[in-house]
Amino acid sequence: MCMEVFNTPRVVLAGSWGSEQFVSAFTDALYRGVPWEEAVKAQAPELAEKRISAFYRQGHWSVFEFMGAQFLVECSRACHTQFIRHRMASYWAESQRYVDYAKRRIRFVVPVGFPEEPLRRAYEDYVKLRGGYRPEYARMVLPNAAAVLFAVQMNARELLLNFVPLRCAYTAQAEIRHVCWQMFAHAWRLWPALAKHVWADLPTLHRDFCTKVPQGEDCRLYAIKDAEEKHGPLPEKPWLIAAAHDR
Repeated sequence: MCMEVFNTPRVVLAGSWGSEQFVSAFTDALYRGVPWEEAVKAQAPELAEKRISAFYRQGHWSVFEFMGAQFLVECSRACHTQFIRHRMASYWAESQRYVDYAKRRIRFVVPVGFPEEPLRRAYEDYVKLRGGYRPEYARMVLPNAAAVLFAVQMNARELLLNFVPLRCAYTAQAEIRHVCWQMFAHAWRLWPALAKHVWADLPTLHRDFCTKVPQGEDCRLYAIKDAEEKHGPLPEKPWLIAAAHDR
């Protein structure tokens, strides 16, 4: 029997499409009659940033659906169940029905300090059941802590203007919040102009973003700190680097 217990959910950027320059080029092609090839070549980073900022401020957010990303996420079943409630995304998940954890390492994702013994007993029961039951029935004894690896695809509007304001907030469960901040870090590198606006406005993008945060605390930093205490340090925090440069 082989099992792994870890605290930090994992996010890998698998791919992306579109870009801020790509969206900016559509402005020239659609409104100025510039041939597409020329429009693409004309997109200096400063011009793209100016246009993305204008689209954001004016509420023309549908244009952000022309860029997006694919991620591989590994988190607990409890986290995955919350994640797939976001309908404007595509999902493809590891299946406990077909994967045989009596032959393959099983993983569990739990908060820091969570006892391992109940997980070990559940896995032992799973292996015993595999003696007479297929994986789709033996899986019934696996806890919500069992890890699931899944692919998710979101456009930038869904990710940054819906998912992030809901799931990066302190009121979200710490594990999916940790996943959310990891995804936000990837988004920052892909679409920096848009991500910076979202970071600045996060406390107001959803009315409950600052709910339950002590008065005087930065809602964003408080949510990050709590997630790290429960699930380990975030791999990167580009928003802090940007804040240091702005001083």
